[in-house]
Amino acid sequence: MDFDLSSEEREIRDWVRTFVRKEVMPLEQQVLERERRHERGITPEELKALQDKAKASGFFGIQTPESHGGMGQGAVVAALIEIELGRSFVQFKFGGEADNILFSATEEQQERYLVPTIEGTRKSCFAITEPGAGSDARAIRTSARREGDEWVINGEKTFITGGHEADFVMVFAVTDR
Repeated sequence: MDFDLSSEEREIRDWVRTFVRKEVMPLEQQVLERERRHERGITPEELKALQDKAKASGFFGIQTPESHGGMGQGAVVAALIEIELGRSFVQFKFGGEADNILFSATEEQQERYLVPTIEGTRKSCFAITEPGAGSDARAIRTSARREGDEWVINGEKTFITGGHEADFVMVFAVTDR
């Protein structure tokens, strides 16, 4: 079995390494100073500027299928990219990923939520963590039941990362209660 990287994988790894060195690492001092003041490290404006630069070079939606506007790469490339991003402590992601929408949504929902998320014009988050259950999906108590064309959700969620800036939330709930 051949474990060498393909030329495409090496090219992607090298591009990301250069991007991190030239675009992300120069932000480290400012990010560190803000974090030491208990402020947000990377600002939304800095994050968007980085994502726009990456997107202009074709780096957006790493594992999102090409048919949906992504790069269509697999786990090896995703891992290589994470390794390179790990060279800096600045929390940066290329964006354009929405697997949970891609694989679970109807066509109408994909048009409404998936496409704008991949394009970077809408942000999502998910709500799974609950008091007493943590993030154990098998222990959650929030329930959802259908009433006509609507869903009624009852429960309590905590620690919704990114919830303060999300345009929509995907709520984990049980439907068989």
